[in-house]
Amino acid sequence: MYLAIDLWDKKCWLAIELEWVIIPKAIVARVKLIQELKKLIQEYDIKTIVVWLPYDLYWKNLKQLEKTKKFIEKLKDIFKDIFIDSIDERFTSFEADNILIELWMDSSKNVKKDDLSAVLIFYL
Repeated sequence: MYLAIDLWDKKCWLAIELEWVIIPKAIVARVKLIQELKKLIQEYDIKTIVVWLPYDLYWKNLKQLEKTKKFIEKLKDIFKDIFIDSIDERFTSFEADNILIELWMDSSKNVKKDDLSAVLIFYL
C-alpha cells in the first residue's frame, strides 16, 4: 500500500494506492499533516510513503525543494517502519491539464487538476 504526498506550505494533497486503484484521498492543512498520515497509515496499512519533489524546471527556485527534503527527513524519524521515497513531480500538473483537455473538461469543474496530478504521480 502506497501513500503519496504533494507538500505545500499551507496544505498538502494526499493520494493512496488501494489494490491497484489510485484514490485522491484528502487535502490536509500542513499543520495537521502528521496526524492525518498516522490515521491513514493505520487505516490502510501503508507500507510506503512517496513525497513529490518540487524541482524547478530551470533550477532557479530551490527553496521549496529544500523544505521538502527536510520534511522527508522528519518523516523518516517519525515513521521508522515505513519506507519513505521521493519522486520528481515537475510535469504532473502539465499532464493533468493535457488529460483534462483531451476529455474536454474544464479543470475548474468536476475534476480538479491537483487531484488528477495526485493520481498521476503513481504512473510516472
